[in-house]
Amino acid sequence: MKGFMEKLKKFFETSRAKKILKRISFFIIGFLGIIIILFIGLRIYFYQNKERIMTEINQKINENISGQASIGDLGYKFLIGFPNFTVVLNKVELRDSLYPVHKRSVLKAEEIEVRLNVLSLLHKKVDIERVVLIDTKIDLFKDKNGVSNSNIFKPKPKTNKPKSETETEIGEVDFKDVVFISQNLQRNKLFHFEVNSLKCKMNYNDDGWGTDLHLDVFAKSLAFNTQKGSFIKDKRVKGKLAVQFSKSKNKIDILTEGLGIGDDDFDIKASFGLDKDHPMMDINIKTNILWLNAAHLLDPHIFKILNHFNFTKPLDAQCSIKGDMNAGGDPEIIVDAKIKDNVLVSSEGETKDCSFEARYTNNFKNGLGNNDINSAIIIKKFTGNYMGIPVVIPNAAINNLEKPVATGDFRSKFEVEKLGNIFGENFIKFNSGTANVNLKFNVDIVALRISKPRFTGKVDIEKANMFVRSMNLPFQTNILLDFTQEALFIRNIKYQRDKNIVFLDGKIDNFLNLYYDDPEKMVAVLNIKSPFMDVKKFMTTLAYKEKGAEVKEPKKVETKADAKKRIALVQKCQVVINLNLDKMVYSNLTAKNAKIIVVAKNRQFFIKQGAIETCGGKITFDSQMIPQQNIFGVKTNVNITSVDIPQFLTSFKNFGVKSFQPQNINGKLSAKADLSIQMTQSGDMVDDSAKGNLQYDIKNGSLTNFKPIMKVGKFAFPNRNVSHIVFNDLSGRASINGSLVNVDYFKVSSNVLNFDVEGVYSFKQGTKLGLVIPLRNPEDDYKIKDLKERESKRYKGIVVRLLVVDGKNGEMKIKLGSIPKKK
Repeated sequence: MKGFMEKLKKFFETSRAKKILKRISFFIIGFLGIIIILFIGLRIYFYQNKERIMTEINQKINENISGQASIGDLGYKFLIGFPNFTVVLNKVELRDSLYPVHKRSVLKAEEIEVRLNVLSLLHKKVDIERVVLIDTKIDLFKDKNGVSNSNIFKPKPKTNKPKSETETEIGEVDFKDVVFISQNLQRNKLFHFEVNSLKCKMNYNDDGWGTDLHLDVFAKSLAFNTQKGSFIKDKRVKGKLAVQFSKSKNKIDILTEGLGIGDDDFDIKASFGLDKDHPMMDINIKTNILWLNAAHLLDPHIFKILNHFNFTKPLDAQCSIKGDMNAGGDPEIIVDAKIKDNVLVSSEGETKDCSFEARYTNNFKNGLGNNDINSAIIIKKFTGNYMGIPVVIPNAAINNLEKPVATGDFRSKFEVEKLGNIFGENFIKFNSGTANVNLKFNVDIVALRISKPRFTGKVDIEKANMFVRSMNLPFQTNILLDFTQEALFIRNIKYQRDKNIVFLDGKIDNFLNLYYDDPEKMVAVLNIKSPFMDVKKFMTTLAYKEKGAEVKEPKKVETKADAKKRIALVQKCQVVINLNLDKMVYSNLTAKNAKIIVVAKNRQFFIKQGAIETCGGKITFDSQMIPQQNIFGVKTNVNITSVDIPQFLTSFKNFGVKSFQPQNINGKLSAKADLSIQMTQSGDMVDDSAKGNLQYDIKNGSLTNFKPIMKVGKFAFPNRNVSHIVFNDLSGRASINGSLVNVDYFKVSSNVLNFDVEGVYSFKQGTKLGLVIPLRNPEDDYKIKDLKERESKRYKGIVVRLLVVDGKNGEMKIKLGSIPKKK
């Protein structure tokens, strides 16, 4: 290597080498000089022919447009595009012939660089090799009346001349800081792009041309319908597009992979027809993108819907946009998405392990237009887990996005204790049991919220072990809710606590329609059967309210409007309860074969056709119960038929009377009562609240060791045995006002003594009963069969008048006196 360098050094020192280097230097200097002379010549040529070149350019432009082109100045750039010739057009403006009408220029450019072929210039022809638009605005416009500036270009004349003689081919196009606007007020369309850079080199063929388009664009608006807003608004679009133009097909095809829009990449295949009347577009877009990123690329109308949901992982999506670019309204838009093992987030919470296929289309039925009414969101194979509850929706659809209605199938099977994750455990706690849900749903969606959901199908809960905290009510039951178009059927409910056993089933006719539209006409018919019921304990359970418990906010917050709606619904709907009790207990009253109809409406309770068998007889009643804060105001009509008096008095604790015991009076009682009382929520009567009228009738009556009579006997009939008195049938009337009973005048006729009674009896203080007792012994008179004859002898002889008044310790005191006669 060292020897070679020595030889090379000696060679350059020879005279021959010096001659070669000298000749090379002269060649380079000469070549540079020729280039300089050529550019000087071109520059001299340009300035000498500037007017002609400008005229030819203007002429060439004006030959192809219907309007006016103006160029402010013409310049030249040295060494740019050598060996071709680069001129600069400044202050270029193109106006169509209707500019005075719409005042919108088609093009306004601060600077346009045009690279011209030198050989063509020498032949006095203009051949454009490259065009660069700098700081330019391209504005295509059509007003509401159809007046447009985009018809500026004249149609090309038909000719048989070769292409090279009739067409000008532009080799390259370059945009720098270009604003492109296409606005159609007639069709409500607006496309607005700010082009930072756009570069393409044209490759021509017999059928058109092709190019790779490199662009960096900021999208201000891509609005197919300005009333709904813009797609990809304020998003940067950057990438390379393969563009092909076909003259035979009269359309432009575009293909790109990894085109950046915003923060995501898209694969796009598109075609745009160039027909003047009906230019058709067909755009297909594929991407893997986050839900909210995709939502932000759509118009605000669609974004408003999608923004109520989110998925935490990217999803595969594909969008197809087809339509006539000159047509009014929206193009056909179809969006397909596949979600796999994702998390759905909404205002209702998170649905995990979420997978499904979805499609949005604004042309659900062909021929009905591309609009909200004909739009649909179709969901298939939805699976997920909502708060521990598996959710399966095989098929669902949301139709008519103007007035959305969601329909589909809903299925789930889960342990009912999972419901605590949704409802919390402050109201009801589920400990065990299995729920099987199989429903078809039809749901209105108002302001993106579920409204008026309608269901058909079944909710079957087996062996549910639950605790209703607000009622201190634990029980285990099966529950079957059967939703049909005609009614909601409620079946298989069983409640048992202590000795109380309740079986419940029922139905609500026309439930799906009346629940929302006319709740006051809704009637829930519940059938309750029980082999045994302690009514007071049952009422106590229903009236139980937990005290001192911490009130926690529920997980799902109900709006004030929802709360008012629910309250109004409860107040308006009507509930009919058919009670059929084999045996019932109410305090000390025991009855069998109880059949009672309870109607609840507008927070009032009506008891109709109530009937019980008790005390050897029967009691029927109709009542009305009106809630008054913590008590009920009760109005009732009672019919008592042939009850055994001792049993009846024992059942009602002798009505608080202490002066005699139930066993002291015998017979069969029949009565009619029209009363108003107040009752606690636990079923006890409020003291001194009873008011009303009583009509009674006693058959086969007798008094045994009846203390009030025995006191009278000791005072008036010391020689008679009044420990057992048998009296004829007895009837009378009384009115009740609190603790006071106003006893209308009545007569008692017996084998031992006769007496008349009237006045006031009090369960507390205020008793003042008047007794009229003939001292005549009625034993012989009792044998007289003629009642008139017997009555005529009743008052013969001495008649004693006594007063029964309050004594000590609830006992009665007897004294001489009489009730003043009523005037």
